[in-house]
Amino acid sequence: MTVEERADDRWFGDWIGYSAAATLASVLLILANPFTGYPRTIASAVLVLALFPLYWFLARPSRAGVRGNTWQAWTYVGLSTAVYFVAYGLNNWANVALFIVSPQFFLVLTAVPAAIAIVVINAGSVVVRWLTGDLAPGDVAGTIGLTVLVIAVSIYFSNRITAVTKESRERGLLIRRLREQQREIAELSEQQGAAAERERIAREMHDTLAQGFTSIVTLGHAVQGELAADPETARRHIQLMTETAQENLQESRRIIAALTPGRLAESTLGQALGRVAHRFEEETGRAVAFRIEGEERQAPAPVEVVALRVVQEALANVRKHAGAASVEVALAYRADALALTVRDDGRGFDATAPRDGFGLDGMQARVREAGGVFELTTAPGEGTLLSVVLPTTVAGEAA
Repeated sequence: MTVEERADDRWFGDWIGYSAAATLASVLLILANPFTGYPRTIASAVLVLALFPLYWFLARPSRAGVRGNTWQAWTYVGLSTAVYFVAYGLNNWANVALFIVSPQFFLVLTAVPAAIAIVVINAGSVVVRWLTGDLAPGDVAGTIGLTVLVIAVSIYFSNRITAVTKESRERGLLIRRLREQQREIAELSEQQGAAAERERIAREMHDTLAQGFTSIVTLGHAVQGELAADPETARRHIQLMTETAQENLQESRRIIAALTPGRLAESTLGQALGRVAHRFEEETGRAVAFRIEGEERQAPAPVEVVALRVVQEALANVRKHAGAASVEVALAYRADALALTVRDDGRGFDATAPRDGFGLDGMQARVREAGGVFELTTAPGEGTLLSVVLPTTVAGEAA
């Protein structure tokens, strides 16, 4: 069932309750005033009572709140008017049934037809009194004046009641829609958060485990050719493979536990970067010049993680693509930022050309999420310079 249908059912149910209560009250008032005799009074009360099932069966199929002037609506208006005239002719107290039918006319018909129906049923009451001889000539003017007043009041209040009811229904429908939209937004936010977390884990794995496995594979190929020709070098490379595998194991555990990177757990950022540079030099045989500028101090953990991952990925790219003879890595401590530069004298590349790898895009995403600036300067045959600036203070915080 849709939201609109649920709102219609609740709104219709409220009016069914009102109609039932008003019908019961009208029947009791008629029976309490049997001045035309019990047979006529009982017959009048039975006719008024019949209005309720008539409304139920004819108004419910069209969902009375729609006000669409359907054939069910016109059928109910015609039959209820005829039933009311007969009941009123049997006992004048049947006029209390107007409290039932007047609002219902505005529920099942649009404004103008409903107003016309109310004029007809009230004016018809005067005709019924005249035909039954209950209207004396001296009472005609007063009766007509009172009838006009009743018509005006009935139209005004019935229209206002239905208007307020319609507005309440629309507000309820709007509230239900808003709640459903809030649930949808919450679900989308949860999905977006899960996607962001998957992307973060993918970057972590790419920047740590994938690079470690690449080192192991590279060293494994080197060892195969060194076992016979240079056993000492082979043993050193096997030791490096073992250490890299152990670090990968630690990193995988820390990623799962959502802790800080292993290299930063018990050392400063400068020390961690120094070890990364030294490991790269040992594994590749390429000279790496690493330096720290400024007074070394601890930066926020997320910033240090980004700095470490950027240097790791930059050196991994140098290993796989640059063909460089030497590399320079610099870490500079500024008043409110960390500045990183990684420069190599390799073959360079066209930075505007499409890329298949994830590395550069991953670095840019990390830096952007940390509020930093990422710059890449390179050209074919001219080496590559990577510059990153990461803020170390929160917006609004004093430096």
